[in-house]
Amino acid sequence: MPDVKIYVVSDSLSFLAPESIIRLASSHFKGCNFEMVKIPNVKTSAKALEVVNLARENKNSLIVFSSILVEVRDVFIIKGLDYNIECIDILSPAVKALGKAFKVSPVYQPFQSWELNDDYFRRIQAIEFAINNDDGKSLSALQKADIILIGVSRTSKTPLSIYLAYHNYFVVNIPLVSVANVPKYLFEVSSKKVIGLTIHPERLNEIREERNTAMGLYTDNTYADLNTIIEELEFAQSIMKKVGCPIIDITNKAVEETAEIIMKLVKVKSNYLI
Repeated sequence: MPDVKIYVVSDSLSFLAPESIIRLASSHFKGCNFEMVKIPNVKTSAKALEVVNLARENKNSLIVFSSILVEVRDVFIIKGLDYNIECIDILSPAVKALGKAFKVSPVYQPFQSWELNDDYFRRIQAIEFAINNDDGKSLSALQKADIILIGVSRTSKTPLSIYLAYHNYFVVNIPLVSVANVPKYLFEVSSKKVIGLTIHPERLNEIREERNTAMGLYTDNTYADLNTIIEELEFAQSIMKKVGCPIIDITNKAVEETAEIIMKLVKVKSNYLI
């Protein structure tokens, strides 16, 4: 039995680059086995989603993809975060660097799908901002942010931040764990930016137990304890009320669904956002 199943995805029939990188990387792990599954001609978001769902069926798997198609990359990155599947983009960093150096847009046949325009660069900046401000607490970050997500652990703050970044929003997410953990600056920025996230205690209990099992943390009973979860949610609710922000119940909502609600709320509250 292989230790890991690696889905190698290309938007053409060629697998030379990703396969070479995987074999080179795997040479650093002696005694570890993997199965490489090659999937060619992935040129639509629907096909990319099929690959992600295939990877979900195997607990120990990852996706390595080579595609210049934005809609394909978005599915792998966003759904990978949503389903906790490692998705490695090996092409776009090089294309981005070359495009900036050449000062021209790369062309993909039979149509041009990637334009190095202002919108593209803002998206890249927004993604970098979201990653750098995961659990962000600095005043400068909160002032620059378009959206500030607050909530207890495992309320989809990080995947929501990345998804919203793909829609050009600068997002900071702040976990609400204790009074000492809440940055004082949160109460100094406009409440119009802040969105509170909550969830039913029983559902959060299930999510945290699944997380503990996946990470082998069988002795970490406090994190998934229902009474502790209820206390955390009540504390978070008190902070959200103090801030005066809207609160979204994410129970049984997909990341995309919650993000749509957030974007509508933010657009209604402020007309300076994209």
